[in-house]
Amino acid sequence: MKKTLEYLAWVAIVLPLVYLFLVWNQLPDIVPTHFGPSGKPDAYGPKWTLTILSAVSIGVYFLLRYVPQLDPRLNKASLSEHYPKLVLLIVTFLALVHCLVIRASLSEMAGENFTTILLVGVFLLFAGIGNYFNNIKSNYFVGFRTPWTLESETVWRKTHQLAAKLYFGMGLLGAFVVIWLPELWKLFWTLGLIFGSTIWIVAYSYRVYQQEKK
Repeated sequence: MKKTLEYLAWVAIVLPLVYLFLVWNQLPDIVPTHFGPSGKPDAYGPKWTLTILSAVSIGVYFLLRYVPQLDPRLNKASLSEHYPKLVLLIVTFLALVHCLVIRASLSEMAGENFTTILLVGVFLLFAGIGNYFNNIKSNYFVGFRTPWTLESETVWRKTHQLAAKLYFGMGLLGAFVVIWLPELWKLFWTLGLIFGSTIWIVAYSYRVYQQEKK
């Protein structure tokens, strides 16, 4: 199962490159390389720069795949039996973003549609991440690594149980609502939910630690 998930991760990394190869001759010589908060391009470059996102995906894959093995806390137990699914989820999200950018370069799709699709993807990514938080063991690289969660296994477990529910619910709610919001409010809604949920989880880890300490 683990090997299958690794193969699927590489398929997700390679597919945008295949798509890019198939549409290469249809792309203009100069393509958008950066999009502003409104979803409109604000920087341009040669079309070979579209391959950079694949390099980013490969770097993220190796970072997620191998860096946690350096954690001395994981000598006796793996990070999580579901961790490869989390890695697959993240590289799949990056692959979809890559395909979205290629599509935007082809059809000049930008503005509100581009922003909406991207933000829906971000919210669904958080929902997926939340789905796996319950199974992440205490470590120095993945999860909410506050001073209080790293100090106590109990605080780690309770914090990530809350994070799992909060991120999953926030992701589904955010993805649904952001579709209907006016363009001006989409980014505020997204940042507000993500930062608000994250601050709540960090504060909760401190409160649980203080309760356990007493």
